[in-house]
Amino acid sequence: MAKEIFYVKVETVKTATVHAFSRSETGILDYAGTATPQTAELSQMQNVEGSAYFTPSWYTYLPTNLQAEISVFLPASIENLDANQYSFLLHVGALLLAVQEKDGLLAAELLHRRSMVFANFTPILLHILKPVAAEALFAFVYGGFRGESNFQRIYANNAPISTGETDAAAILFAAARDTLKPDSERESAEAMFIRYFSENADRHFDFTMGIVGASNHPWLAGIDKFKDLSNSAAGFHFASAPDAVGQKYQDVFASLKTKVQAEPYNPHDHNAISVSIEDLTAVIKGFRSKAKAGYLRANGAAILRKARPNLYGYESSLWRIGGNPDYFENAIVIRIKF
Repeated sequence: MAKEIFYVKVETVKTATVHAFSRSETGILDYAGTATPQTAELSQMQNVEGSAYFTPSWYTYLPTNLQAEISVFLPASIENLDANQYSFLLHVGALLLAVQEKDGLLAAELLHRRSMVFANFTPILLHILKPVAAEALFAFVYGGFRGESNFQRIYANNAPISTGETDAAAILFAAARDTLKPDSERESAEAMFIRYFSENADRHFDFTMGIVGASNHPWLAGIDKFKDLSNSAAGFHFASAPDAVGQKYQDVFASLKTKVQAEPYNPHDHNAISVSIEDLTAVIKGFRSKAKAGYLRANGAAILRKARPNLYGYESSLWRIGGNPDYFENAIVIRIKF
């Protein structure tokens, strides 16, 4: 049996990227990088849709960069395709998209949600995740409440990862090992990240991170008011322009400016980093002003502040909002650059 080629096409309104996977004569699946197959070649292959476990319809707001149509192309005469390989190919497109758009937190979330699907393909995962693994691990562990104590155990053990691993933090840590250069005998996990962000002062960091405490701050209330207004407008214009209102809805979220800044004067936490976003209630009235939306989680903020104590303001933007932002942890995600 000759080596077989599979393609995973990730297409957004801006770009279309095709990733190739090969299967050896012994049935081993491997990642072959991006590819440029001819249309004629793809037309001769079976075409199936990628898994809907990641779907734009779940989100209140999602940038166009992440609104993708994922297609999987299989050889027309494929035989004995392993069910696990087939499932992996259907799910990996969303992961590739997250890495491409430097949304490390999304990559971590996808790993966490479909750990059993990815478990048997650890070498491929480590290769795919490597470009975002360090920042993804930081956002996943120190940006929310997803088992930091479990990561402390993983870090202390500092053991090689094995195929079949299902813990997202363990997979990300293994993928980030060359970048983070961990030394668990001499420094804590927090100290490792402080060193990483401080020693690379000439590097431009660009990563995604969720905020916490949104339900305790005023910005969240504006979403419901804006949704009610948009739903009324959608109902009124549905027959004549069913897509126009929805597009305007997304455009408004995309236009909102953010401010991420240190609060060394905060009496509760001198390492606090707050997040403010343009207030949707004000936007409805025709104004532009920001409201407090929440904070970076305290442990993550402390790492960033200790790594860059003289950095008080962070370049930022609103990246995505989950379907139920007042319930799900880290449902409001921002992009941070410094």
